[in-house]
Amino acid sequence: MSITIDNAEVEALLADLTATTHRAAPDLLLELLRRERERVEDEAERRIAEGLAADEAMRRRLNASPLVDPRPIDEILAYDEHGLPA
Repeated sequence: MSITIDNAEVEALLADLTATTHRAAPDLLLELLRRERERVEDEAERRIAEGLAADEAMRRRLNASPLVDPRPIDEILAYDEHGLPA
């Protein structure tokens, strides 16, 4: 598969890197793409971990909060035998 990149800045940067590192353009591009994929995957894992930690913190706060009304839910809602509020 071949890739055509019609961007002068990309071409200039790639030419500069190949001259500086003495590495072939495909090797440089492959390494850069692998690094970017790893960075994106790491970022996704970090965001998932942060979300799970936030969820756990919220559950802990909820479980630690005092019970405002200790009555059973049926008693609080107080519906009669016809399902209407009492």
